[in-house]
Amino acid sequence: MKNKEVILLRLSALILTAYALAFLVYPELLGRLVGFSHHSPNTLVEVTAFYGGLELGLAAFLFWSSNDETRVFSGLKTLFFVFFTAGVARAVGIARFGFEDPSQPIVTFLEIVWGLGANWMAPRFVARLNGSER
Repeated sequence: MKNKEVILLRLSALILTAYALAFLVYPELLGRLVGFSHHSPNTLVEVTAFYGGLELGLAAFLFWSSNDETRVFSGLKTLFFVFFTAGVARAVGIARFGFEDPSQPIVTFLEIVWGLGANWMAPRFVARLNGSER
């Protein structure tokens, strides 16, 4: 079952795993990447939990989804909902607060396109499974 949908899910899982492990081991990295400093242990706990734990859980789900064709559709829709909404929220943040360098608009574009791509692939994958190629 090697196809573009499975590759997208596994690549997404790999990217999220890399970020998650980095933030689990070194939560201060987020501050260095986006330009903030933590003033409390709660900040580091929050980064560890959300940027470490939540991303690792999402990566595990995407990898799990990629290993069974009956779960690929759910994995692709999850990619859509998570990355598209993150991209839209980032765009709102840029509109509200601006940005310092091109990384924020670039990441916004990538998140939105990644999510839309997964959403576009999802029904086509199901149609292919059912023998009614779109």
